[in-house]
Amino acid sequence: MITKEFTAIEFPRVLLYIVDNTDQEIFTPAIQFCKLFKSQLFVLFVLEEHRISKLASITHENIESIKQRIEEEGWEMLYLVEDEAVENGVRTSLHMENGQVPKVIKKYLENYKINLILVKKREETKKIFVSATVPVFGL
Repeated sequence: MITKEFTAIEFPRVLLYIVDNTDQEIFTPAIQFCKLFKSQLFVLFVLEEHRISKLASITHENIESIKQRIEEEGWEMLYLVEDEAVENGVRTSLHMENGQVPKVIKKYLENYKINLILVKKREETKKIFVSATVPVFGL
């Protein structure tokens, strides 16, 4: 009889990438995934400068007021994730960054030794799926 050894899949550090229009329904599956794999959840909110500029040109609002509003919404989302994660015994680390998403994510992959990225599936996340050096799960 031949027996095979299976190596358990481990994801000690998971990155959940969110932006201002991220659907909050992805928070629970992300947290449950981290709970199952005993992962630390890094939650990254990215303030995308080009999106803010685009919004300002469309709405004729001040760039700084749009940026402040999105930043406040970002912190609210980060705290929502953290509250649910704490309730489920998942360690979290909250982060907010300015910049281009691929560059910011690359920095986090390198600096925090991230093993997996969780994102909301949508058109603009294709570049993350293509450029990531770790597995990417779309929720």
